[in-house]
Amino acid sequence: MEHFTLRGGTVVDGTGEPAQRADVTVADGRISAVGDVPRSSGGTDVDVSGLVVSPGFVDIHTHFDAQVFWDPDLTPSSWHGVTTVVQGNCGFGIAPTRPKDRELVMETLELVEGMRVDTLRSGIDWCFETFPQYLDVVRALPKRINLGAFVPHSMVRLYVMGADAAFSRTATDAELADIRHITREAMDAGAVGISTSQAPSHQGPQGRPVPSRFADVREVAALVETLAEVGRGIIEITYGPLMEIEEVAQLSKQHGVPITWGAVLPGLFGPPGSAMDMLERGTSVGGQLWPQTSTRFITTQMSLENPYQWSRVPAFAEVLGRGADAMAAAYADPSWRERALAQMESIADQTDFLDGDIDGYFRRTSVEETGCHFDLRGVRLADVAAARGGHPLEVMLDLALEDGLATRFRNLPRTDKAEITELVTDPRTVLGAHDAGAHVDMLCDSCYPSYTLRYWVREEQAMTLEQAVWRMSGQPAALWGLADRGTIEEGKAADLVAFDPETVGETHPERAWDFPADGDRLIARSQGIEHIWVNGTPTRQNGTDLEGAAPGMVIDSR
Repeated sequence: MEHFTLRGGTVVDGTGEPAQRADVTVADGRISAVGDVPRSSGGTDVDVSGLVVSPGFVDIHTHFDAQVFWDPDLTPSSWHGVTTVVQGNCGFGIAPTRPKDRELVMETLELVEGMRVDTLRSGIDWCFETFPQYLDVVRALPKRINLGAFVPHSMVRLYVMGADAAFSRTATDAELADIRHITREAMDAGAVGISTSQAPSHQGPQGRPVPSRFADVREVAALVETLAEVGRGIIEITYGPLMEIEEVAQLSKQHGVPITWGAVLPGLFGPPGSAMDMLERGTSVGGQLWPQTSTRFITTQMSLENPYQWSRVPAFAEVLGRGADAMAAAYADPSWRERALAQMESIADQTDFLDGDIDGYFRRTSVEETGCHFDLRGVRLADVAAARGGHPLEVMLDLALEDGLATRFRNLPRTDKAEITELVTDPRTVLGAHDAGAHVDMLCDSCYPSYTLRYWVREEQAMTLEQAVWRMSGQPAALWGLADRGTIEEGKAADLVAFDPETVGETHPERAWDFPADGDRLIARSQGIEHIWVNGTPTRQNGTDLEGAAPGMVIDSR
């Protein structure tokens, strides 16, 4: 193991305390000294003059469950100073999975998390069935950064109940006992917690709600009780009609279990102020409730070959995942369009469908990537529709069909800047919901650490450097029970980042075709992230990633 001392840097230690000029010595993968370290013959010196030295960042909301098989670097996260990720969010993953259900699991991930099924088929090595077996496989895989895993509720339900039952009804007493057993087994094997979802946007194959959405309150409470029995871990519960945020907070208070609520986002629950109101309602109950919020103004680039934002409309749900030809045939069918328009209007007032603002959606949406509509790039669909004399949805369908469904439409969020500023800076929230590894063809919010340091700290000055680093390292590590990481303290694992506060930031997103089966994704690289160490091993030097570096490990809260 390497022995070295970082000298000349400004240490922001992840606790929120003021920055200080200090040296940091690393030995055998751990921080052995912080302060004025005397020079000695032991080890080497690394000059980090002019740079900020911080803990590695902890991204608690990712979906790398499958990507870890073909991308040992877990990009783009590792480019942005993230040294630990938690996968398996929103109740989705790839374990436990019986062999007969593998195709169904991959189809579900394609529809709810925007992962191409051809990429999943080519990339996943299905050499496991149970969750403990999956963790053992991932432990053996090379990893540039550390990885923790949630037990995904939808996959547990499918494993216990079978496809027909999991996708259609509540669990029986016997099935609930098995769900608890499988969950406990996964926690004992090293999971950091459990995740589940009730989000109406989470639609599986054939337009059916995903398995976790068929759970009742008793089943969700059983997951919380299981964590209480284990005595560690956190559960993520994603919003939905089953439980209000106050009821979730009450579960935490009753069982003494931390719960992260996914998520409080401006625009998702109504007009400006709605997200802050939800935060106030939840935290006023007490308990250990930690709603997630994103630091990004969530902007997507969606094609109608994967119309994720429209999955709530039954006509769209019917054709999701059926292939481009079947989708194009439906989009061109006047009777299908008539149904889609009528169904769209029938749910127009639901805030979790296009933010409850359909007219605004078409004003905030424009052509972005296209093979033929170059003169329309940046033009609002509402304006295109007005010029053509048609409904904006029909115009959107026409533009997509004329380009073989390849046109991607850029949608700006219904976000009030004042409210997102409140949420991002409120210590009652935790920074999450950035979805690394998911919806990779539509967005790239996994660059949030570089973005946060550039936008919220340097440009907006909405938070101090110390606050931002704490929000991205010490705070999430503590809440997720990762006591060995998140701060620069003697004895802790040496996950460290050295960055230039004057230049740190993210590059403009670009499209890459670097996934199995020629899968495409949006990526954003970092600027100003000069050095990274994971478990004391350098993975980046002078702004360049070191090829083949793989010091990451599977971690848990035990």
